[in-house]
Amino acid sequence: MTSTRDSHSYAVSILDVQEENEIANMAIVQCDECRLRKSKCSKEKPTCAQCRQLNKECKYSPKITRSPLTRQHLTYVEDRLQAFETALGRLFPGGDLDATVRSLMHDHEGPKPTPSSKSSSRHSTPAKTEADRTEPAPEALPQQADGFDWTENKITVGDLTDGMAALSIKPEGTGYFGASSSVVPLRALLKHGFDLNFPVGSAKPNAGPEGVPLKSQLLNTAPSGVIEQAFIDAFFLNYHRSYPFVHEATFRAQFYEQATRRHGQAWQILLNTILALGAWSVGDDNSDLDITFYQEARGHLQRVSVFETGNLTLVQALLLLSNYAQKRNKPNTGWNFLGLAVRMAMSLGLHKEFPGWKISLLQKEMRRRLWWGVFIFDSGAAKTFGRPILLPEESVMDAKPVLNIQDDALTASTTTLPPEVNGPTIYSGMIAQARFHLLTNSVYQRLISTPPLTPEETRSLQKPLEEWYNGLPDYFKQPSFTSESDPFALVRNRLMWRHWNLRVLLYRPILLRWASRRWTPSSSNEPEDPLEAECRMLCLRNARLTISSISDFMSNYLCTRIGAWYMLYFLFQAGVIPIILLMTDPTSTDAPAWLQDIEATKNLLLHPSLSSNRLAARCLQVINRLCSPAYTSATADRPPGQPPILMQFPDQLFNDPAFGAMFPDVDQELNLGGMDFSDWVNYTPQAEFP
Repeated sequence: MTSTRDSHSYAVSILDVQEENEIANMAIVQCDECRLRKSKCSKEKPTCAQCRQLNKECKYSPKITRSPLTRQHLTYVEDRLQAFETALGRLFPGGDLDATVRSLMHDHEGPKPTPSSKSSSRHSTPAKTEADRTEPAPEALPQQADGFDWTENKITVGDLTDGMAALSIKPEGTGYFGASSSVVPLRALLKHGFDLNFPVGSAKPNAGPEGVPLKSQLLNTAPSGVIEQAFIDAFFLNYHRSYPFVHEATFRAQFYEQATRRHGQAWQILLNTILALGAWSVGDDNSDLDITFYQEARGHLQRVSVFETGNLTLVQALLLLSNYAQKRNKPNTGWNFLGLAVRMAMSLGLHKEFPGWKISLLQKEMRRRLWWGVFIFDSGAAKTFGRPILLPEESVMDAKPVLNIQDDALTASTTTLPPEVNGPTIYSGMIAQARFHLLTNSVYQRLISTPPLTPEETRSLQKPLEEWYNGLPDYFKQPSFTSESDPFALVRNRLMWRHWNLRVLLYRPILLRWASRRWTPSSSNEPEDPLEAECRMLCLRNARLTISSISDFMSNYLCTRIGAWYMLYFLFQAGVIPIILLMTDPTSTDAPAWLQDIEATKNLLLHPSLSSNRLAARCLQVINRLCSPAYTSATADRPPGQPPILMQFPDQLFNDPAFGAMFPDVDQELNLGGMDFSDWVNYTPQAEFP
């Protein structure tokens, strides 16, 4: 007699066999007849039940394998195609790859390609119809849903997730950088097939310090307070003149314990932030003392419940921390510090006037200085990163402008408001910059809004900028100082650079749309819009004004580290404009002038004050890489002294057969150890600070 257990085992084995048969059956594709009739197929071989009944031929065609419709697979295919094109270009240099492929495939019976459809080996973007006058600029999107996520919890030597948003082409891990950010032109080039990949051999990192010996030597051996005093002096000499958010006399009295250090831990955060900025202002990319003070400030932040506390000292500290973090290439960290400072400032009512409040005149003025400091920093950061401005409307803010007075005219004991002066003070630049953002924030918001600007609207948006410039005092337009000792040279010049930069940002989308149409091989030859051409030239004009002004500044004044930072920020954005023009229309009679603009930009990037600036070195390498085809063709075989008129170029740079041969060897480009452009510009030694 069979046991119950044996019966159960037999039943299970029968079920297993049936399940295996079903799985095997599922793997068999339906026969063609059943698939056509959309009926159930018994999947028997050689003839299924349905075909036997209908007396039809039973045929099983193999399952069609389709490529996955994913961005990852498309990227793989594009990279593979580019590798094959590069290899083919190496085997058949100097020719049209399309014609070479047709010859190799013996495809002589197909229609001859028209010149307009002719493509280059460097151009892998599909042909598309001509964009209209308001086509939006391309947005760089990460592959994953969390691709915009970022982490900046460590500072590395030479870290180039740059605070200027200039070289972060790929958005993965860097946060969102929008239409007004410096990286937009490079993203446009990448989108249209320009080769922005760099082999490992071209990345030459500067040697950075291993560890922090300077910190150990100075902080552990110097007499107590000496180093701190030196960096406080550096802060008020180099940084405070541009951004006077802290009352110097009050802070120094608190440092020497001659006055009460209010708000406990918050004051320690402010102290270490000032020390960090002071150390940074007199250091270079190889120095690290400022990071020591930043880490100390961050430690105090962790001990203070910043989300459950609000006071003026903490707003000052957060405001300065935001700018320090940005200049130390932690843009999103700085953005968050700044956001907290804005919210805390409004929670303290800094954006409001309270006429009946019985506080000292200095306290009232410090509230105004701090509010307008928050206002200009938040407005400027939004424009830098291409992000929306979240500040209150002008009608909501009734805080009075900062007084244009000498710093010693208003003290804690002052009871009568001092009269404003007609000349420059350390507050003049802050006043002018606040007015600039008040008049132009709405212009910027329109720039990043939809639909994109038309040429007509772009021209009309220049009026607020003209109003701002016309309202500037004469000492900003016609400075009385011409010597190196001019204490307001950076403040004055930076205002002009910012003014021209916003004009460039407004005109730049029109320039990029024009370039995009020229870069697209199948674009039609429609008559050019005269207003678009005018906007394009105005974009170049403001870029040239920037380059020329920076050149004069570097020739006549001592460039501090903070000056070099702003110079580089505005210079790179301006220098890209003639590059775009040259790469798009190299046969233009204006090409020699564009080359001169590019040469001027390169010479400024080689200025001795930038000798240890890694970001400047990367910007220079980017410019050299982008311009190498134009420079090669422009200088080849021309008589000595003859300007490069580039007449040997065809109508579009992409159609130049020699274009592909000007880049590194295929052996380098196919090296699996290579890196793409976004990784290359951010390549640094991974020597992390503790």
